[in-house]
Amino acid sequence: MLTRKVRPGRARARPPTPAAVLTLLAGLGLTAVLVVGMVNAERERARSEFLQRAEIRNATVTRSFGDALDVLRAANALFASVGVASRDEFSAFTRPLLASHPYLQAVVFHRMVANHERAAFEAENQRFRPGFEIRERRVNGNKVTLVRAAPRPRYLVVDYIEPVAGNEVTLGYDAFSFAQQGSTFMRAIDTGQPASSLMLPLLQRGDHLGFLLMMPVYRRGAPLTNAAARSAAALGDTAVVIDVATLVGTTLANSNMLVRNGLRIELTGRGLDGPQRAYLHDALDRTNRPAWHAWLGEAVFTNRHTFEVAGMPWELRVTGRSSEMAGSAGALIALVLGCLVSIATSAYVQSRVKRTRRIEALVETRTADLHDALDALRLYRRAIDASANAIILVSATRPGYPIEYVNPAFERMRGVTASEVAGRGLLDMGNREPDQAGVAELRAAIRERREGHVSMRLLRRGREDMYAEVYIAPVNNEDGVTTHFVMAQYDVTMAKRYEAELEARARFDTLTGLANRALLHDRIDNAINLAAGRATVWVAALDLDHFKFVNDTLGHDAGDELLKAAAQRISAAVGRTDTVARTGGDEFVLVLPGRDNESDAAATVNAVLHALAHPLELHGQDLVLTGSAGLAAFPADGTDAATLIQHAEVAMYRSKELGRNMVQFYMPTMNARARERLALEGALRSALVHDEFELYYQPQVDLVTGAVVGLEALIRWRHPSMGMVRPDRFINLAEETGLIVPIGAWVLRTACRQSRAWQHAGLGHLRIAVNLSARQFADPNLVREIARVLDETGLSAACLEVEITESLVMGDVESAIRTMRELKQMGVQLSIDDFGTGYSSLSYLRRFPVDVLKIDRSFVRDIPFSEDDAAMVAAIIELARGLRMRVIAEGVETEAQLDYLRRRGCDEVQGHVYAQAASGAEVERLLRTGRHMIPHDANGMSVR
Repeated sequence: MLTRKVRPGRARARPPTPAAVLTLLAGLGLTAVLVVGMVNAERERARSEFLQRAEIRNATVTRSFGDALDVLRAANALFASVGVASRDEFSAFTRPLLASHPYLQAVVFHRMVANHERAAFEAENQRFRPGFEIRERRVNGNKVTLVRAAPRPRYLVVDYIEPVAGNEVTLGYDAFSFAQQGSTFMRAIDTGQPASSLMLPLLQRGDHLGFLLMMPVYRRGAPLTNAAARSAAALGDTAVVIDVATLVGTTLANSNMLVRNGLRIELTGRGLDGPQRAYLHDALDRTNRPAWHAWLGEAVFTNRHTFEVAGMPWELRVTGRSSEMAGSAGALIALVLGCLVSIATSAYVQSRVKRTRRIEALVETRTADLHDALDALRLYRRAIDASANAIILVSATRPGYPIEYVNPAFERMRGVTASEVAGRGLLDMGNREPDQAGVAELRAAIRERREGHVSMRLLRRGREDMYAEVYIAPVNNEDGVTTHFVMAQYDVTMAKRYEAELEARARFDTLTGLANRALLHDRIDNAINLAAGRATVWVAALDLDHFKFVNDTLGHDAGDELLKAAAQRISAAVGRTDTVARTGGDEFVLVLPGRDNESDAAATVNAVLHALAHPLELHGQDLVLTGSAGLAAFPADGTDAATLIQHAEVAMYRSKELGRNMVQFYMPTMNARARERLALEGALRSALVHDEFELYYQPQVDLVTGAVVGLEALIRWRHPSMGMVRPDRFINLAEETGLIVPIGAWVLRTACRQSRAWQHAGLGHLRIAVNLSARQFADPNLVREIARVLDETGLSAACLEVEITESLVMGDVESAIRTMRELKQMGVQLSIDDFGTGYSSLSYLRRFPVDVLKIDRSFVRDIPFSEDDAAMVAAIIELARGLRMRVIAEGVETEAQLDYLRRRGCDEVQGHVYAQAASGAEVERLLRTGRHMIPHDANGMSVR
């Protein structure tokens, strides 16, 4: 009998049993679920790390552009402080700036040169620059050359430039010859702020792109209230020429952000032909990956950050690969181990079912599993060493919980070496940390053998403290006994800084440093909760009086300085437990807890008003600042922050109505007045758009001939639902809101157009009188505006009479005299309205180039009954005659008033005794019937 001999060491392959197959499939399914979860977690972690690195580079690049703006402002400040600096002063001042900012191609002073000054300017520069001339850019194909500039009214010439070496080609270059640079300069003039050009090829280095930051240099002491004034005062500008690639590359390199970063960094700006790449650093690994890398979560991330520098938009795009942020080793290990475990389990089931499997095959299988496990452990160790977060392994069985291992990230983050901390007790090291509350939580987790998490502040050697998210977890052996603790520290210092900055911006006013509206509501709610209905909480709304006038006359920079000074004075005048907030514009809100009664609250607010009233020097002028305030109390006037603030503001508006610079307590009846005022203000803002204003005209009659010699234009408001609104209801509101300026401009243009139309109709060359408000008269463009209106309407300047009140011109006498003289040079007639009601000085009156004095109706009304008023009228007439001025009496209503004025030699009158103010059509009918008028009494009957 023959038998088959089986070779030792080789087993016949047997098919797997159904139980082994089911076990294998279940293990692989669980492994797939685990791997998908880990892949997603790794991808999110990689994205978070990428965004952190991108944000750091975004902030670094944005800050570098801000540094360039600081250099520009520093150079401009030299000229603002000393006037036009000399060449040596400019060189000495800019040399340190160039040394500390290597990306600057040049720092330039462009001088404004008129065409008639060109020859002298070129001759002056040729003394130390032979061959110097003003040159312009000429483009021939792709080649840019500089040639002698063609004649033009003005040149913006490169006069000073540092460093001269390497920039000689730009000396004498006229920036106005290149429309893009000229428009950048004019934009800086229009805005009063630095302006940026588009990206341009640098004249010094044609293969490099750069841009200019320009900031105007003004004549010292010149008013800069608007674009026209700034244009007239401009002497040139200071500019910095920036090589964009050098700026961004140097900044990132100096911050160690280009060393093995695995990122693609691209900066795009606006060039002459649209968006153009200004800088590119490409360290992105583009090696072709096998498909399974994508299955394990590898992805490419992109972050776009847009910002603006002096009006120029930029976009910084950072691209990175997830494998550069955090590896997918965990998912791969899980996949390998899951498969191995599944296979091992399946093999175990197979061995249990098939006991006849040879022992040698089982040994070989176990040996292979052991090798795989060792490889996995080595992979774990490499993954921990490569981690960007600090990992600490602590013994749980030895006294003091000594540290057994720290990874390289711990050494980088904490500034210590592994040898320095190895063997030291974790609890002993914790005694030195500044955040003992966090240390106590970690000790509790160790003591209770549980997981723990805490956000805490940690020490770093040689650097400031860091903020970290710290996680601790026990490591148990197969018997469930804790042998070690593993601790992970995630650096969140940058996030904490951003959080603190955002918190400050969200709760404090950036201009004054006071609480903003959001923090104000919290403070009021806290004060109400502390009071708990047993004490009173006072809320005061305070508004600065005539603040818009300061903004309109001195400019917004002066207004900002005024607001900061007011904030300091208000804060100094209240208690340490009180809150002062700025809620917008010139509006402040005070929270005053702890005041027992109205007198205590009012005393605090009056102390604030008294502190504001001290003279304040601003831009060479002494200003007296006043405020109007309103008070509301919890719980009497409201039980929440919004209601208390609203009622305090209602009381504040009542203070303004009663004369300003006072305190009013809220009363429920004020709500109706506030709603009426709010509705009236809203309607007033749309009245011009909807053509709701009308002009009425009141004749001015010559007392000798009885002829109509002029008309005064008086505004009326015909509202669709409120009907005819009296001027005394809306004129003051228009003054407060600033709407008086466009309304006054409409009155002037409409009256001039109507007067010219009557002239064309053959009704004669009547004088038209128009009142000017304080805001209109303070406008530096007033004279040009009146000249423009006269030119548009075709009305002769001699037919226009501008009426101003004496209190208006006494505010700034010298400025008022200059304005009046300019109007007189145009041929416009001037009159002083309401004469006698102000506090005019006769020494000033004789200097005013005035044609007419208008006697106020308050004196005319009581002529028949008051000898004092009659004597006052006679004195005004004699004064005007001595100063060679005409006299017009307003509000003449009776024959007795008319007879007295005629006897005293008054020139003209206007009032109901002749005619009331009427619409243009009615006045035209009256003029067509004849310009000679007969006086009437109050019943309309002739008195002759």
